[in-house]
Amino acid sequence: MQLTVHFSPADVAAISVREGDVCIVIDLIRATTSLTILFERGARRVYAADSVEQAQAAKQHFPERLLCGERHAKPLPGFDYGNSPAQFAALDFTGRDLVMTTTNGTRAFFACPPESVRLAGCFYNASAVTTQALRIAREQESNLHIVCAAEFGYFALDDATCAGYLAAVLLRLSPAIQTHESVSAAITLYEQYAPPKLLEYCRSAHSVRSAGLGADLEYCLRVSASKAVPQVVGKEDATDLLILERAPQY
Repeated sequence: MQLTVHFSPADVAAISVREGDVCIVIDLIRATTSLTILFERGARRVYAADSVEQAQAAKQHFPERLLCGERHAKPLPGFDYGNSPAQFAALDFTGRDLVMTTTNGTRAFFACPPESVRLAGCFYNASAVTTQALRIAREQESNLHIVCAAEFGYFALDDATCAGYLAAVLLRLSPAIQTHESVSAAITLYEQYAPPKLLEYCRSAHSVRSAGLGADLEYCLRVSASKAVPQVVGKEDATDLLILERAPQY
């Protein structure tokens, strides 16, 4: 079993991801934190859209679904919600289906090969997502990949720092894992920029604060507060949206 960190979705193509490999997708501020909280608050399914237009078209097909998302940290006109972990944490989504599109996070799920197992990871579900990923990789005798959503396709310090933390947790759980040198780089970043220091240097955090959504950052930096692990379970034929559900707990 080998562990690799990909610092942007484009890096996934550089190293072969085999069928059954496990990809932990991180968009720390804020998509994967939001997804975790949505399932924690009872959402039945979240449909990830690659674009605003795709999300809006899905709403026309299925008007009962709630639209949530953002571009450049700001909520989208005509959408029910933005992409705010703090807002979602105060609401009840029991049995509801939502469509989500974000600037970087939802796109990263599309970048991972469809034959891979795609999980949403963040600080908020760190213990749960690493445990789940390791269990699946052992069962399927597959490799582990941590995929940073990055920012507009470029390196993002928040995602890379969280990747380093998750990689360190995986190595504590299973010291025998072989590691690509990208893992050492990510762990070093975590050691250098561990929260709350991360917020001083992170562009995403500055953008969220500028948008008046600073309360979201508290949720993004909480560690292992949730047992919810969002997982891609397929693609919807009618809309081409990726379907995420809460993975079963073991």
